[in-house]
Amino acid sequence: MVLYQIRQAEKSDINAIYQLERELFGEHCYPDFFFRQAYDCWTSGLLVAVSECEHVVGYVLSSPSFNAQAETEREAWILGIAVANKMQGKGVGKALLRETLAQLANYNRILLTVHPENNAMKLYQALGFVEMEQEDDYFGCSSPRIKMCLNSKEQAYIA
Repeated sequence: MVLYQIRQAEKSDINAIYQLERELFGEHCYPDFFFRQAYDCWTSGLLVAVSECEHVVGYVLSSPSFNAQAETEREAWILGIAVANKMQGKGVGKALLRETLAQLANYNRILLTVHPENNAMKLYQALGFVEMEQEDDYFGCSSPRIKMCLNSKEQAYIA
């Protein structure tokens, strides 16, 4: 029995996405206006998991990279992913990531960052992401993140 469905975010989902982000990430959450602009800029990259009664229980946001290296490497980033506490461990994060990776299948590299103590790192590794480096002050003083990468050749089994 599936308790959720993955779909492209709608404008009416933006506040729920922000509330989920704020609940899970506190002071390190994206601001509400970021999600509004993300909806306009990367509509197809903003996916939500919704419960049977249409409550947002997770989201993922991805975007192509826009830098000199990305022009030759064809890179994309997973900028954010969150799953409501009550839905963690039920496959929501994996389903969101699989749908995102399917959308990004024509990119050579997909990057993300994760806190070293975040249990989601196991999921990323299971999907083929590998650790590249750790930056101890990625989001400011004492806010470490591990940069992870998935190369296109590792994506073959995901679909």
